[in-house]
Amino acid sequence: MMVSSLRSRLWLTYAMLILGVLCIVGMFLVWFLLRDPTRLTGQRLQETAATIQERHELEKFSDQQLASAVRRADRISGFRILVLGADGLLLADSRARLVAPPPPFPQLPSGWQSMPTLQFRDERNQTWLYTMRPLANGRVLVVAAPANRLSLRQVIGQDYIPSLFLGGLAALLLALLLAFWVERWIVAPLRRITTAAQAISAGQHQLIPLEGPAEVQALAQAFNEMSARVHASHQSQRDFVANVSHELKTPLTSIQGFAQAILDGAAATPEALHQAATIIHTEAGRMYRLVLDLLELARLDSGIAEFKRAPVDLAALLNTVSDMFAVQAQKAQLRLRLDLEPLPAFTGDEDRLQQVFVNLLDNALKHTPPGGEVTIKAQASSRQIEIAVSDNGPGIPPDEIPRLFERFYQVDKSRNRGGGHGVGLGLAIAREIVLAHRGTISVANNPLAGCTFTVTLPLPQPDDSTVARKRPSRKL
Repeated sequence: MMVSSLRSRLWLTYAMLILGVLCIVGMFLVWFLLRDPTRLTGQRLQETAATIQERHELEKFSDQQLASAVRRADRISGFRILVLGADGLLLADSRARLVAPPPPFPQLPSGWQSMPTLQFRDERNQTWLYTMRPLANGRVLVVAAPANRLSLRQVIGQDYIPSLFLGGLAALLLALLLAFWVERWIVAPLRRITTAAQAISAGQHQLIPLEGPAEVQALAQAFNEMSARVHASHQSQRDFVANVSHELKTPLTSIQGFAQAILDGAAATPEALHQAATIIHTEAGRMYRLVLDLLELARLDSGIAEFKRAPVDLAALLNTVSDMFAVQAQKAQLRLRLDLEPLPAFTGDEDRLQQVFVNLLDNALKHTPPGGEVTIKAQASSRQIEIAVSDNGPGIPPDEIPRLFERFYQVDKSRNRGGGHGVGLGLAIAREIVLAHRGTISVANNPLAGCTFTVTLPLPQPDDSTVARKRPSRKL
């Protein structure tokens, strides 16, 4: 239906609003005129008196001719016409035979060209409205009308009502133009958002310009961000499927090949059998660890992973992690340095947090050349604990940093899979563990060399209990 479009609804809304306002104004105007006709009648008396005064029609007649002249003016104007002499006596009255004579009129002040609308009562107690104008030869013109309430037909016949309807018609035309302008200002960007949303469903991602009012621009900005996230999610899913297929294909190929060699008798010697069994065992172990990591990520994503909530001494935990890699650092000819400030107790899962720092430290040691240094630095404020793992290796290409925590994503895509190399799930798992503790993890290149991974863990605040009840989080 046509009314379902925003353009037609805008026009219909404006039209109804204008018509409603005009109806209300018209009703109040009619009510005002019906209730207080003095203003309208007085205005018409003033206009009629000014017209007779300007035409000088009553000035050329003698006193005997005035009676017929004022009756003719009465028939034309519809008002009672009276002429006073210079002495204030009544010379002519257009309705002398029909109504009671008026009382004496006040004298017109010297130099005045008109009098405001006044009232008088005749001998029959009839109220009249009148105004006075000076004529030649000292005569005075009086235009009078009975002070009766106007009928609805008389009020509608006045100039106000047609003007009101003409104004309403002009307002309706203006509303139509305004509706078209608003449609181009608001609806056109919304249509582009709709088109872009339909394109996303077809697998095409496109950004839309920020146009229109602030609210529509905010919607477009949110849509662009959502489109970018959807595109990244689709790309991540494709990479995930490709990487899982690749990571499973390599060990399965090795297992299948060496198992076939055993079945075919190609590995007949004890040494060949031992080598084949060793490779099969190693590749099966890689597959097992990969499946465990995938299951761990799935549990973390869904929020069903179990976390043990207990006080954690982070300084002791970091010392333990450092001791675990002391031998590896020594063999790699690296310096492993701890820079720990006094840290407050933190409530969380100690084993999971240890898994995070083990992954970060292991990566730092693997990517630092001999003679380099890896530093673990921890400091605390009133609101959070910040733990940084830094190295002075080659660093990370800036365009790789945004995707570093994606699952299966590896900076060095050309290196040989296996041989102790990971499959790109460690940082993804570490990120999920940190998020489960309501913390953040980030990475940045150092100014001189290497990079720094920073884990920020929030400390409990006095109002945390209230916030926790209002905000769902992963199970701890």
